[in-house]
Amino acid sequence: MTLDVKTGVNTLPLVFLPIPTTREYLDAWMPHWLPFLPDIAKRTKETVRYLHDRIMRGEVQIALAWDGERAHALGGFQYQKRGDDLIAEVLWMTGRDMRQWVHLLPQMEKYLKEHMGCVEVRPICRPGWWRLLKTQGYRVTHYMLEKQL
Repeated sequence: MTLDVKTGVNTLPLVFLPIPTTREYLDAWMPHWLPFLPDIAKRTKETVRYLHDRIMRGEVQIALAWDGERAHALGGFQYQKRGDDLIAEVLWMTGRDMRQWVHLLPQMEKYLKEHMGCVEVRPICRPGWWRLLKTQGYRVTHYMLEKQL
């Protein structure tokens, strides 16, 4: 562990760490990604069990903002075909103190392009995210609205 002498805070750099969708990797990394699911469940109104099952079935690939010892954020991706093209949909980006890990977006984009073969990334995000993503080269293409019935 690398600690800042004055603050006692871990100073290891954060990296974008995709977790392979095999049972072996998902089980091994579960202590790091599972704690994020209750917060995601609150926002999505899905159960923790449902989110967990989607990850374990490989329907959603996950990635961590990782400092070498602990996870600071969790991202969840699903992939869609558009003709011959593969599109990555970012379903979740959640964690504490977003300012510490938002700089990982270029690493995420590089992974999606070079390792997954995606030609486009579509974050499905809450309203507050659009300003930040706009500064990173994203543009608004659709508005998604909802109404309780």
